[in-house]
Amino acid sequence: MSDQLRVECGPADGQRRRLVVAMMNGRSHRDRFDTDSDYHRRKFREGTIAKFDLPDDAHDVIERQVIAAADAEDDRSAVSGSGLWLPKIVTMADVESRPVQWLWPGRFALGRISLMVGMPGAGKSFLTCDMAARVSTGAPWPDDSPCERGSVLLVTAEDDPGDTIRPRLDAQGADVSRVHQLAGLQRQEIDGSHAETIFSLSDAGALEAALRELKDCRLIVVDPIGSFLGARTDAHRDNEVRAVLAPVAKLAEQYGPALLVVMHRRKSGSAVADDTAMGSRAFTGIARSVWHLSHDPENRGRRLLLPGKSNLTKEQAGLAFTIDGDPGAVQWERDPVKMTADDAMAQEQGARGEASAIDEATSWLRDALAAGPRTAKELRDEAQRYGIAWRTVERAKGKLGVANGPEGFGGPWVWKLPDSASLRQESAESANNQTLADSGETVADSAGLLPPDDDPFAGESTWLADSF
Repeated sequence: MSDQLRVECGPADGQRRRLVVAMMNGRSHRDRFDTDSDYHRRKFREGTIAKFDLPDDAHDVIERQVIAAADAEDDRSAVSGSGLWLPKIVTMADVESRPVQWLWPGRFALGRISLMVGMPGAGKSFLTCDMAARVSTGAPWPDDSPCERGSVLLVTAEDDPGDTIRPRLDAQGADVSRVHQLAGLQRQEIDGSHAETIFSLSDAGALEAALRELKDCRLIVVDPIGSFLGARTDAHRDNEVRAVLAPVAKLAEQYGPALLVVMHRRKSGSAVADDTAMGSRAFTGIARSVWHLSHDPENRGRRLLLPGKSNLTKEQAGLAFTIDGDPGAVQWERDPVKMTADDAMAQEQGARGEASAIDEATSWLRDALAAGPRTAKELRDEAQRYGIAWRTVERAKGKLGVANGPEGFGGPWVWKLPDSASLRQESAESANNQTLADSGETVADSAGLLPPDDDPFAGESTWLADSF
């Protein structure tokens, strides 16, 4: 059946990686790698064979097609001149100065990414439903600032739309005709049937198509971000996170909606609240504002929405609310809360006592390895950024039973959680691999087919859009 296989390549990027797609019988296997690398080509061949259940002698066929497709794309680039990367220089005198546009003045900007960080059960989805209801009706914000009416796009995974999201929207008085859910992707097959798959933020083209359809969209909610990075994106690696979020940030800027990303918080504390956002620091780096949601330590029924990072305006006051009724609805307090997220973090740590260094390192290491194996160098560098001594990390390694060894034949040495520890990991970011089963991908697609520094699906290309 390998004679029915077809391989296509996209143009090489600045790191000589290109998108390579193998297609057979209406199915596809895709990867992004340097086609000049024997190692990368071998991994792609192994993934393709596993995906389509091909015999081992298909290696030679796939190898020839990959090389031929890459050569053909290079020939096209040479003719068009697109293979030459030139600097794009913008002179500030040519840039028109303009004010920041706001969804919620001072708090959530239009055309920008904002984060909402909190522990499970803090009320994040209640709050996003309240925000969606206000945008859909044009009702004022809790601080009485105006809210322009528009549509809302929900990209959600943890709450059922029928028994959870819709009742909460109704309880908040939403105009549900203006609230939409991006429930997945679908396409029509040659035989007229429809195929469906899950949506991830690496599908920037699909998100753009949704925004073109919802022309008055003013708010996109991604809840939680860990469920939509894609099964093969490591939430703890800056380059992979930025590769997924950068195209999405450009779409938000181009089409204008505020993009609110909901994240879970690490269990271990920190002197800086923004550092408790689970995963890479690229999340807080690319966001223009970060808000933290937590229970009031003196009144668990009271929630505190407190400011963290703020790049676009002066720091705003915090707010407080309770959740009342069945189904629950957000009830805001009129008075502002004169406390920052860092203040609340210090109060929380003082109330429960500082965690020991080994406990903090153990929690950090479990989070760091939740999405899959990582090299010791990566972990050492990240531990240094978090101020955790490497000797303490090694003690935490023993406490967790972390194994280390080569990743595949000839691969780099990596640290890996034992299966039992992986199963106990409760964070939504560790659901990256769970989305694999829902997507119809094969085990080979998630078994580390890329070397650690590879960056699958970084950016979008016209070639990709034309290929599917």
